[in-house]
Amino acid sequence: MATIKATCPMCGDVDLGPRQVQVLVVEAIEDSESRRTYSFTCTTCGDHVVKVADEDTVQLLGTAGVKIERVPVPDEAREQHRGRPLGYDDLLDFVLWLDTHEAIADELAAANWR
Repeated sequence: MATIKATCPMCGDVDLGPRQVQVLVVEAIEDSESRRTYSFTCTTCGDHVVKVADEDTVQLLGTAGVKIERVPVPDEAREQHRGRPLGYDDLLDFVLWLDTHEAIADELAAANWR
């Protein structure tokens, strides 16, 4: 089992096992904007420590046996969008349009939409 040396801001260097370290990667559309952190609970003082990590650190921790949790970008975020974004007036127009179309309003009411 690999020993991971991490630094607690209060206690200094501590030795940890792979199960004592958590890695979280929140992916972004651009890889350079992804957020990577690793965290651990200090074995000396008990503080929970979270530190920013680069991709090399994430890969090194993964090689040492640390489980890496990845939060992927939803597919919808990668879709191409055309036209301008919806605004408040667009939403208001849609609500007013729904009021004039009884069949859709009845369907939504039957489905308990609010």
